[in-house]
Amino acid sequence: PHDTPFTMDGFEAAMEMIKPHAVGLVWGSVLSIAFNTAARRNPDARRLVAGTPLYIYAVAMIFQALVFAPAAYAAWSRWNFDPQWMKEGWTTARGSINVDPMGEKKRIERVYLYALFGYMIKDMWIFRTDVLFFAHHLICLFGITAFFAIPAGIGAFVVGGTVLELGNFSYNIVLLAGKDSGKTVPAKVKHYAECLYATCMPLSNLIGAAMFVWFAGFPRLQGTPWVTGLGAAWFSLIAGREYVHLSRSVPYFVKHFKAKRALAKSNAEAAAVAAKLKKKM
Repeated sequence: PHDTPFTMDGFEAAMEMIKPHAVGLVWGSVLSIAFNTAARRNPDARRLVAGTPLYIYAVAMIFQALVFAPAAYAAWSRWNFDPQWMKEGWTTARGSINVDPMGEKKRIERVYLYALFGYMIKDMWIFRTDVLFFAHHLICLFGITAFFAIPAGIGAFVVGGTVLELGNFSYNIVLLAGKDSGKTVPAKVKHYAECLYATCMPLSNLIGAAMFVWFAGFPRLQGTPWVTGLGAAWFSLIAGREYVHLSRSVPYFVKHFKAKRALAKSNAEAAAVAAKLKKKM
């Protein structure tokens, strides 16, 4: 049943695997919404930055840096960073079979997915009129839910999801301190923020894409509808992220280097004029 999720029997089997996680998903959502609510209590936290309340950035960056990355590290470190952990499903661990998905061995992986689900849910109502944002989060919610029924690759998703979220971390930084930030942000800081984003986002996308190609070759996944369905969602997200990245970074750096060349040319011309005047003197 694991390998045929898009037949009626496979769908019913998948739903049976997802059901035990319902309470965890609800708690993840409730706690994430509560975190959002607490973060916005200060009026200054609701100040708009690039059209988005400041607290949204703060909460997102806390999740990305202090929840997802440490949780992924903790889950993998329990396996001494053995790559085999990436390939395991919910019922296998270190060569064992019939592992309890709700037991201790899979606790960190479960909590990670509950937190990621809540993280996506918390902003759905706030951005309900933003079609691109809403569609992005719906795709993510579909993928997260599907991973409770997948026969292999839980660790790969935990690490791959974290890699993408760290790319999003750089996007939050560039929105807060990049080229469009206020006059209080120094020009050098703005440029460094743009450089960080221009480096981290495509790197995040490249690693995420490479990880999915590797994931698609896992023994219990290769050639199954899991790869087709999740691959469509995964690469749609990466394509959208890269479109946003290129739309921002390419014009910025074209303008930046043109300005540098113009300045260098102006300085050279000024130096030449100064040299001629010196000779005359």
